[in-house]
Amino acid sequence: MNYLVSLPNLSSLTWPIVLDYAIKVVIIIVAIIILTMIIKFSLKGLEKILDKRQVRNPFIGFIISVTKIVSYVILILIVLGFFNINTAPLLAVLGTFGLALGLALKDHMSNLASGILIILNKQFKIGDYIGCANTAGSVEIIELFSTKLITFDNKAVFVPNSLFTQNAVINYSREDMRRVDVAIGVSYSAKVENVKSIIESIVTENEKILSVPSHFVGLTDFGDSSVNFTVRVWTKTEDYWDTYFYINESIKREFDKQKIEIPFPQMDVHMKKE
Repeated sequence: MNYLVSLPNLSSLTWPIVLDYAIKVVIIIVAIIILTMIIKFSLKGLEKILDKRQVRNPFIGFIISVTKIVSYVILILIVLGFFNINTAPLLAVLGTFGLALGLALKDHMSNLASGILIILNKQFKIGDYIGCANTAGSVEIIELFSTKLITFDNKAVFVPNSLFTQNAVINYSREDMRRVDVAIGVSYSAKVENVKSIIESIVTENEKILSVPSHFVGLTDFGDSSVNFTVRVWTKTEDYWDTYFYINESIKREFDKQKIEIPFPQMDVHMKKE
């Protein structure tokens, strides 16, 4: 059956032609109702997906609006095609308008597209602590064209979304565990076994330091004025800074008790008398 509807010649109208024409119109109306319902259900599903991914309301509204407009434009083109109306000029106008708009808003569209990719790829979410291109902070809001970060000293930084897709993003909050690395230098006169024993006791006494993966304490470098040790331990992500400060403070406290010197750069100046 040919579902394309062409307007009949009024002078040649007969009941069979009218009936056939009416059936085709009814089919088109039913098709429009079904497609409209599909669009509405699809938009609701998209809104739920975006809401679960913690997208901010303006972002949701914008994406839903754009999707709705595109869907209904496609629906109109389908209906015009059913009526055997040439849609080529309309498509040309829409294409030209879209090209002009895209060139005018190139940077904004890039940020918008990057924001959508951030949501879809789950690079980070609200509350994560991230770093990108010499900028770091906790994600507070993912907006249409930028992402708001809050730094450690409570500064608000608005980063263009395209920056996250063009550069490497470090997500410090994504994994359950993080490794804490601490470097410490001691005097060449200190005994290696004694230093390692003190650090081992500090590490094993803290409940926030995980036993699996195991920790590492070792001599890793000979400096100009010190023997350098490296301490590597694993802890839960939320306990990272507490563990970091605990290790540094405990090492300094125990080294002072044991009279182990932590040297600092020195220069000997010899004065020559004439």
